[in-house]
Amino acid sequence: MGENVPPILGEYGGLNLGVMEELGYTVRKKDENGDPVDEIDWEKTRAVQIRSNYIYINLKGRDKYGIVEAKDKYDLEEQIISDLYSYRDKATGKRVVGIAMRNKDSVVLGLGGAECGDIIFTINEGFNRLHGDGLSTAEGYAQTSVTPVFLAAGEDIKEGKITDRVIRQVDVAPTIAEILDVRKPEQCEGAPVYQILKK
Repeated sequence: MGENVPPILGEYGGLNLGVMEELGYTVRKKDENGDPVDEIDWEKTRAVQIRSNYIYINLKGRDKYGIVEAKDKYDLEEQIISDLYSYRDKATGKRVVGIAMRNKDSVVLGLGGAECGDIIFTINEGFNRLHGDGLSTAEGYAQTSVTPVFLAAGEDIKEGKITDRVIRQVDVAPTIAEILDVRKPEQCEGAPVYQILKK
C-alpha cells in the first residue's frame, strides 16, 4: 500500500482488519507472547469484513465455525451498521463509512444476493480510493474518482457530442433498441439517450 493511504483503509479497499477488531467484532489469534497474528480466531469472531465492502456475520449453521445464533443476526447487523456510522477517522474526526445496509436492502443499489456479504457498505467521499469501495458519484482519496464514463461510436451516433445528461446502465439497452429500430425490452427501466443519436 502507498505511504499516503489512510491507515484505516484495507489493502484492497474497504476498512482494514484493525477497524473491525477495534469495534469488537473480529478477534485475531495470538502467539505465545500474546501478540496478534494474521489469523482469525473464529471461536470469538462475530463478524468479519472481507472482499472490500462486505461484512459477513459468523453465523451458526451456515458458516463452518459460526458462533452467532440465527435469532441474533438481525440485532447484530443493526449494531454493526450503527457502529460503522459512528466510526471516525482519528486524524480528521470525519465519518469513514458513507452507506451501510443489510444485504436485502442493498438491492436498491444494484447489490445484494448470495454472493455479497450480510452487510454492504461504502467508504465515504474523500476516503474511497478503489473502483468499488465508494459510490460512483464520490470524489475519492488523492483526487481520484470512480465516476463512470459513457462512450459511444458508430454511424448512428453524433460525432464529438458531449451531453450533460446522466447516463445510467439501464439506458444502454433502450438506446441500442432505438438505433436498431426494434421494440424496447418489455421490462426496460431506462430510456434511449436521444441526445447522442443522429435520428
